[in-house]
Amino acid sequence: MQESKKQYIFLAFRILIGVMFLYAGVEKILSPFDFAVAINNYRIFPGPIIGLAAAIMPWVEALAGLCLLTGFNAKGAATITSVLLLTFVGLIIISAVRGLDIDCGCFGSVERKVGIQAILEDAALFIISASILFEKNVLTMQILFNKIFPRRIER
Repeated sequence: MQESKKQYIFLAFRILIGVMFLYAGVEKILSPFDFAVAINNYRIFPGPIIGLAAAIMPWVEALAGLCLLTGFNAKGAATITSVLLLTFVGLIIISAVRGLDIDCGCFGSVERKVGIQAILEDAALFIISASILFEKNVLTMQILFNKIFPRRIER
């Protein structure tokens, strides 16, 4: 496949993951108590960690999403989103095996139950996110803008 086509595929991947993480992070930032309740529903983490995670994780998600969208430190952001998605898959699997009928808390006010569908969706998102790590030439929004609207050289 041509290098320029690969760049656009990776850009689409970055936009997909970036939008999802930015949206999820902002939803949780706006409702930190609801997110803390969602974390508590997993019945895995002790109280102090729940509060800390509810305060920090949404900002990490939103910042990683923003970085993926802009292309700024895209590989670092993809590393973060990949680790988070792998963690989410693990938590959802553990909760499903334990028979918990809970909302995963992934997208704030959007209801999404723990189960096979959430596992498959997050696993697919993990594969897409991890593939961004193999991107050779990151296509930033500035480069894309310059390709669409080339500067005219005036003499």
